[in-house]
Amino acid sequence: MMTFFRRLKWWMRRREKDAELADEIRFHLSELAEEHGVYAARREFGNVGRVHEETRAMWGWMFLEQFGQDLRYALRTMASSKTFSVLAILSLGLGIGANTAIYSFMDAMLLRSLPVRDPQSLVVVNWHAHPSRRGEFVMHGINGHTWEDRNGDEAGGILPYPAFELLSKNDAIFSSFFGFSSGTWKKFNLTSRGQTDLIKGEYVSGDYFRGLGVPPEAGRLIFADDDRFGAPAVAVVSDAYAQARFGSAAYAAGQAALIDNVPFAIVGVAPPGFFGVDPGFAPDLFLPMHTDFLIDASTNPYGDRAEGYLDRNYYWVETMGRLRPGVTREQAQATLAPQFEQWVKTTATNDKERANLPVLMLENGTGGLKNLQRGYSKPLYVLMAMVALILAVACANVANLLLARAAARRREIALRLSVGAGRGRVVRQLLTESVLLASLGGALGIVFAIWGVRFLTVLLANGQPQWTLHADVNWHVLAVAVGLSLLTGVLFGLAPALQSTKVDVISAIKETRAGESRSRGLFGRISLSHVLVTAQIGFSLLMLVAAGLFVRTLRNLQSIEVGFNRENVLLFELNARKAGHKDPEILAFFGGLLDKCRSIPGVRNASLSESPIIESGHGAPIHLPGKPSDPATRLLLIGPEFFSTMQIPILAGREITDHDRTASPGVVVIDETFARKNFGDANPLGEHLEIYPSHDAVIVGVAKNVRYGGLTSKTPPVVYIPYDEGYQAPREMTYELRTAGDPLSIVTTVRELVRQADVRVPVTNIQTQKAEIDGTMNQEIVFAELCSAFAILALVIACVGLYGTVSYNVARRTGEIGIRMALGARRGNVVWMVLRDVIVLAAVGLAISVPAALGTSKFVESFLYGMKPNDPLAIAIAVAILLGAALVAGYVPARRASRIDPMVALRHE
Repeated sequence: MMTFFRRLKWWMRRREKDAELADEIRFHLSELAEEHGVYAARREFGNVGRVHEETRAMWGWMFLEQFGQDLRYALRTMASSKTFSVLAILSLGLGIGANTAIYSFMDAMLLRSLPVRDPQSLVVVNWHAHPSRRGEFVMHGINGHTWEDRNGDEAGGILPYPAFELLSKNDAIFSSFFGFSSGTWKKFNLTSRGQTDLIKGEYVSGDYFRGLGVPPEAGRLIFADDDRFGAPAVAVVSDAYAQARFGSAAYAAGQAALIDNVPFAIVGVAPPGFFGVDPGFAPDLFLPMHTDFLIDASTNPYGDRAEGYLDRNYYWVETMGRLRPGVTREQAQATLAPQFEQWVKTTATNDKERANLPVLMLENGTGGLKNLQRGYSKPLYVLMAMVALILAVACANVANLLLARAAARRREIALRLSVGAGRGRVVRQLLTESVLLASLGGALGIVFAIWGVRFLTVLLANGQPQWTLHADVNWHVLAVAVGLSLLTGVLFGLAPALQSTKVDVISAIKETRAGESRSRGLFGRISLSHVLVTAQIGFSLLMLVAAGLFVRTLRNLQSIEVGFNRENVLLFELNARKAGHKDPEILAFFGGLLDKCRSIPGVRNASLSESPIIESGHGAPIHLPGKPSDPATRLLLIGPEFFSTMQIPILAGREITDHDRTASPGVVVIDETFARKNFGDANPLGEHLEIYPSHDAVIVGVAKNVRYGGLTSKTPPVVYIPYDEGYQAPREMTYELRTAGDPLSIVTTVRELVRQADVRVPVTNIQTQKAEIDGTMNQEIVFAELCSAFAILALVIACVGLYGTVSYNVARRTGEIGIRMALGARRGNVVWMVLRDVIVLAAVGLAISVPAALGTSKFVESFLYGMKPNDPLAIAIAVAILLGAALVAGYVPARRASRIDPMVALRHE
């Protein structure tokens, strides 16, 4: 190392040393000249230039000097071949950037640990079972996450509260055991200092923060003594909310607040960056679990929260634990699983439930809950495969360009060898050019990676202000991608360099461009260049087919008939009960605000419903007299003129109007599915329904089916009932306002009307109906956009490679083409001569990749809607696009070749 720095120091002083050496040589010559004469002195001293070079070589900096020369020459060569350099660097940069961005997100989603103390010792308590029907499972009620595991079994991370208490007694296994009840549906009105916000929050047990090992940013956190009946109502807020709402964490601690109209004290602030244990859900508010009694008593007059703590078949508490030092997850599993098995047997009420008991499973809790992974990991795996193909196409592209350029420089290298350049020196020069090219591509890839990570964050967040998955550039992935690009530069720069230096110098110098390729076709015999171009075409087709499938799926989703007019409708939600409104006054509040909304200029119709149609999923025991209820039937509380506002056709009877308020008996409108299922071809108008618990209603209309509860789900039987006819007052309400123009133009007016009605009631989820529908398929939209972008990127890179290769080979045959033109060849014949070889390469690539596309498309079948994975239209469009792009890439140099002046081409020889 010291020798290197010494040589580097000497090299930096090389001009001074060269001057000293020149002076010394002149001195020796003058001394010899005085003694023997000038001519004799020169004969005795020898070649001055050789002595100069040999002396400089002994100084040890020649390697650095030659490297600098090689580098400067490489830069001049790249500058003289701007098109080649830009194409190669851009190809590598795009491939490296796309790979780094996607793999960085996968690392953040699958491998990143929770920002807590010692996350490796955390475990998540889950279960799985294989019930054939929900009715045969001991889970009689749920409030939390369940999913289908890899084996098709039902799985979940929620337990009954008695099971949570049972497992928390294992002090020999856990140093702490805590529970929480989270989910995006848990929203709270927080009123403090005269301002109300609707924020996301979760209930946590007393050991939640201690178990995670999280220190407070200000004040204190929730203790075990806070989570009990009769304890003072306390709350903890996130640091982000404290900064935005109170100005600082220190000022937030100690503030008084109304949470869902219940007095609370904000006792502390969580540390910055802490988002709980679910990377997909970042709460702003943490409440002791038992305070749900206080809040439910204020906002839910129909439920008894005590049943949730006593019911052994109601699953709602998510649980995690911190293992004691020395206890492994396998040991904890062996201890806890039998306990849970014995306990859950006592909750079964029949033989079918006993045959489908859930089995306890402890999962690694280092990264917290895996809800976000389950939603995004499969699409990201597909994107990972696509960007890997992009990098392969980019490397093949650069390799092809290097091979073509090496062939084009054959005479140049022969000339350099003929004037005395050493073979190793030439190889090193060519290798320096290749490595410099790959290095610049890697540097550009870093820039693209940073931009790509930011772009993906914005795209996946979809406007969510508290999106927790903030990936950073993964430098390990970036190093691998850059290393691969450097390896490509070395291999495909070294191989042609070694081959080029083995040429017969005399014959290579005498060789004309017209004689460089005497075999048939533009590319000559089958070569590595053919293989690389064919591989690029094949990879590009795979990506184009995938993109075509996803784009067609998106179009199928967007063309679904929803049953109502989605255009020019503004939606917004209110929860007046959280602000303290009680029955029956709350009905007057909703109705009065609806009347004010109808008077807004530009509003053509206005109504309201318990929830948006697309997001609805509320079931209720509804049956005809003397018949059992159908659990599939859904109930939606609506306001007057709901069908007119949403433009849902009434097929028979009439819709619900203002005159139906508090009618006796009540009135309902049913949809086609309910009418067909319960009445067949008979007329349902005038028939009575019984709605739990004792509400009697008569059918006054039949409405057309709408997409209730989701775009892709099967349309269930639906019953529409007026929200204010005495059945059940809703907790929150969604207003639908149909406008004559842009719905967003009245947002300010709407907010002001609600503020005037009650400043404690915040307006939430204000958006157009079209945006609300698009939001339900946001993942599909993002997936289709990314896949299309990556497929286009691969196609561009492949076409760039094909264009560069054809251009170099056309340049090599300039003389031959000139001779052909001089002998009378037509321009069309020259164009066809070039395109013919391009078509052959494209045909070979397609012949290989089409069967591969048919075989691999089945892996994305679960992402498709309304089509088969081997969709012939998607494959045909991909083939047509790729073939057209290849022809365009080949036509440009072919057209340029056809315009060669024969005399200029012959003089060029």
